[in-house]
Amino acid sequence: MAGNKNSGRHQFKPTAEQREKVLVLKAGGMSNEAIAEAIGVSSPTLAKHFPSELDRATAKVRADVLMARYRSAIGGNVSAQTKMLEVIGAAAAGDRVKDREKAQPKPGKKEVQQQAAETVAGGGKFAPPAGPRMVVNNT
Repeated sequence: MAGNKNSGRHQFKPTAEQREKVLVLKAGGMSNEAIAEAIGVSSPTLAKHFPSELDRATAKVRADVLMARYRSAIGGNVSAQTKMLEVIGAAAAGDRVKDREKAQPKPGKKEVQQQAAETVAGGGKFAPPAGPRMVVNNT
C-alpha cells in the first residue's frame, strides 16, 4: 500500500493581491501581527512569505503614489500639479537642511566639554555664588 500524498496542509502560496495588500498595510503603519490577521495567516507565515514587501513597503507605496500623481499632473490635472509642486518644494527644503547640517562640523569632545564649562561659569546650576551685597549705601 502506497503512502497518501494528500495528507497534511498545503504549502502557502501568496497571491499578487495579498502581496499588494501587505505593501499597503505596512506602509500605512500597521504591525506585522495586524497585517497577518488581516490577510488570514500567522505572523511567522507572513515573515516567511512576504519579507520583501515588509522591508520595502513604505518606499514602494510612496513611489507608486508619487508616480500616479505625476502622471495626473502631466496629464493636466491642476490639483495634482499643485500637490506635486508642494511635494517637490518640501523635498528640496529637506535637502537644503541636510546640506547645512553637513556643512557645519560637529564639535569634538574637548569643544563640548569647554562649552559645558563656560555654561557653568556663566551662571549655571553649579556656578559659584555671587559675593555678599552691601547693606549700607554711602552715596
